[in-house]
Amino acid sequence: MSKWKEAIVKRIEQRSPTVRSIWLELPDRERLEFRPGQFLTLDLPISERRRERWRSYSIASAPNGGNEAELCVVHLPGGRGSTYLFEEATVGTQLLTKEPGGVFTLPDRPLDFDVVMVCTGTGIAPFRSMLQERLGRETRHFHLIFGCRRPEDLLYREELEELARRHPNFTYTATLSRELPAEEPPFEVLPGYVHQVYERDYATPRADLRFYLCGWSQMVDEARARLLKLGYPEEQVILELYG
Repeated sequence: MSKWKEAIVKRIEQRSPTVRSIWLELPDRERLEFRPGQFLTLDLPISERRRERWRSYSIASAPNGGNEAELCVVHLPGGRGSTYLFEEATVGTQLLTKEPGGVFTLPDRPLDFDVVMVCTGTGIAPFRSMLQERLGRETRHFHLIFGCRRPEDLLYREELEELARRHPNFTYTATLSRELPAEEPPFEVLPGYVHQVYERDYATPRADLRFYLCGWSQMVDEARARLLKLGYPEEQVILELYG
């Protein structure tokens, strides 16, 4: 059974009106080993019952040789875990965490397929980690399709714009369901939802594609069903569900 480790909140940054980044340090080691796409499970002081205290958050940073990890947390109305992290946790707060877990990762070998990343909200977190680590050393193409409500919800916007400028094998498309930006940004922005983008760009099934889907279950389940209807086999659709 996994042992719990001490983690210390080292930094907090507000990313959007409802999302903040929380950096955790694991002081029992000099280097935190994980694969981009994995998550940390926290034991938060929000219940007497053990399993009601556990919350898992994807690591939003790439391995960098240090012992810290950035988590991307959305404040959910009525959510005890996120309410604690927003209203009570501060720099210096001590928490408990397990070793990084999860299998929502890219293969260790050089890729022989293009990657389409479809996400909403904080589902961007594992993809940011993957892109930071792999984009500069892969020849295959990465397409990030990021769905939000409003322009201020586009997490890591400037960083993703810079990646798109620097790497010709990276495409960034955003969809906004409530409000479009006042000025045209240097990447594609469409009104609506993520589904219209992959159905437009990948309507004809290709064996050299993999779809990675991450976000709330409603979006992920719908995207999976639509991709299967287009003719993509199950093994080309990889899922990570939030809630």
